[in-house]
Amino acid sequence: MRLAIVSAALLTLFSMAAWAADKRDVPAPPAAASSGATETASAPVPDANKPLASLPAEPAPAAAVPPTPAAPLADGTLPSPPLAVITVKKPPQPHRFLDARNSLGLAALAATLSSDALSTQRGLAYPRFHEMNPIARPFVQTRAGGAAYSAGSFALLATTMYVAHRTRRHKLERILPFAIAGWEGWLSARNYRVIAASKR
Repeated sequence: MRLAIVSAALLTLFSMAAWAADKRDVPAPPAAASSGATETASAPVPDANKPLASLPAEPAPAAAVPPTPAAPLADGTLPSPPLAVITVKKPPQPHRFLDARNSLGLAALAATLSSDALSTQRGLAYPRFHEMNPIARPFVQTRAGGAAYSAGSFALLATTMYVAHRTRRHKLERILPFAIAGWEGWLSARNYRVIAASKR
């Protein structure tokens, strides 16, 4: 009986010694792993006794960098900042029908139509002279008919100009009187040349 008690006590001592040896061989886990909490690395807490100059300075973010100040002028003053100039393009204003250009065109048209009518009336007195326009031929045989034809032509061309103005065909409105005036001027010059040749 005493042998069994001694054997049990020795077995217990050997087991405790082996458990202690196993405990010494296993390395201790890190403190973060044993606690089970995941912590991130925090910034070092500055010491109250240390001066601020000895602490490491953190770089300033790019957005916080102030712009470079402008260099002063020769008299020591700073240049004024550039002004923002905004140019607003105005829409084209509609012109009046009887503006300066159209008035000049209508005046040139009236003058050349009158010159053509007068040169035609003078030329009809000579035997070799005749009216080339078949539409105007019945009218120009008398002075009243020639005047009526010239006035009708002027009214028709002025109405065409006004319709072009109202329908925003401004190029046609501008070109038409000067083109017809040029043509009528050439016809008047030709009439006077034929009259001068008939007098010889």
